[in-house]
Amino acid sequence: MDFNAHKSSIIRLFNQDQVVGIGFLVSEHYALTCAHVVAEALSIDSTIQSCPEGEINVDFPLLNGTDKFSARVVCWHPVSDLEDSEEAIEDIAVLKLDNLPASAHQTRLLLSENLANNRFKVFGCPRKVPFGVWATGVLSDQNAKQWFQLEDPKVTGYGIEAGFSGSPVWDEELQGVVGMVVAADTKRQTAKVAFMIPTQILFKAWSQLESIVIRSKAREKQIKPLSSAKRKFLEQEKKDLEEKINDIPNQMRFLDPASSDYKNLKRRSDIYFEDLEKIENQLFSF
Repeated sequence: MDFNAHKSSIIRLFNQDQVVGIGFLVSEHYALTCAHVVAEALSIDSTIQSCPEGEINVDFPLLNGTDKFSARVVCWHPVSDLEDSEEAIEDIAVLKLDNLPASAHQTRLLLSENLANNRFKVFGCPRKVPFGVWATGVLSDQNAKQWFQLEDPKVTGYGIEAGFSGSPVWDEELQGVVGMVVAADTKRQTAKVAFMIPTQILFKAWSQLESIVIRSKAREKQIKPLSSAKRKFLEQEKKDLEEKINDIPNQMRFLDPASSDYKNLKRRSDIYFEDLEKIENQLFSF
């Protein structure tokens, strides 16, 4: 999966017109985010035990659209009441979206324990930057909660802070999502450190996620990525066919519909459309 397809999975969650956090599609209609982000969107306590009701407005900020979509919570693991809790499965929520843009795409989740020193990239909307920014850094190791530490060794650039919660962590070496941003260290102002819940824990939090990922991997095995040369060839073929299709009505305009020339052009047009459909299936199936 390429990074541009991954970007189309990212959503923003709102409380009225204010962005409160991030989430990401893991299947056609389901997205993951943090429980505390959902709580802020619904103006409720993030430690409540029962699954919250109510609709949450979300959008897809990297698809250049302005439409908002409705989501509701279908799986809920609240924030622990204990500040020093070592419970790994907390602060996780699953949303269901009934509708979404045609260009939205689920991201690719990866299971890997060998993440130390891999570079990552995450999207977030820090305070007063609702349109979003990217933060980068290096994955460290796990703490007692089994959460991974995210470190930004750079002096410049954005660090992970409030507004990044719920964001998918894109591993640049593995080319996939290895976890979800859950918290930043706000007690030490000089530290550009945050934490992510790894996909292993996300699987345990929502049992349906494993079957979704298995189905996704099965589809990926069936579909081989196109080489740049093959893609370029198909795009040219598509352009040529579209030009031929657009030209046929001009040729048919002065012909008698009962004539053999007219019927031959009609058959040729049908063949062009069939060929065009085959090319588009190859171009857009991965």
